[in-house]
Amino acid sequence: MKKKVLILEDEIIIANSIQLHLQANGYDAEIATNPVDAEALFGELPFDILLCDINLNHETDGITFVENVVRDSVPVVFLTAYSDLPTLKRAEVTCPYAYLIKPFNKDQLLVTLNLSLVHARKKFLHTSQRNTSIPDNIELTARELEILNLLAQSKTTDEISAALFISSLTVATHRRNIFRKTQTRGLIELISLAVEKGWI
Repeated sequence: MKKKVLILEDEIIIANSIQLHLQANGYDAEIATNPVDAEALFGELPFDILLCDINLNHETDGITFVENVVRDSVPVVFLTAYSDLPTLKRAEVTCPYAYLIKPFNKDQLLVTLNLSLVHARKKFLHTSQRNTSIPDNIELTARELEILNLLAQSKTTDEISAALFISSLTVATHRRNIFRKTQTRGLIELISLAVEKGWI
């Protein structure tokens, strides 16, 4: 199965170039040019990794987006034209897997992306084997369990919204809370845990 990449980049020429190069090398890639669109995509589709520009032409920058929306649900690679210490210190709080300093070449992009996915996979396997990072007593609300079951059926955010008569933003919020409570880093890991716990 192809790895799915979300590209949050407000410079559309750069975003398109990254997307085309990733698609040519076996990835699925979606583009968002602002945090609002990125949050909508992030709530609707299961991504394996996020490529996120730090300096966005928006009131919310890439670091804040990762802090508030992504958290630990997928590995993050930051893209930035700035390598100053204050910016990198801010970004460190989100525990990114890597940084790519603009301008970067296509080989750097692929190597960084591949290594980040490998490290994410190793971390997942290590966590699964030790089973120490997942709390024993996870309490999901009835609504969260409903959404979890629909996610397991590969329902999109819009489909879940229609089925439960709630807004897409509410679905996205519940989804983030589920990932936060379970401390899982992607949909596959979440569903595996749900099966193990008997939630689905």
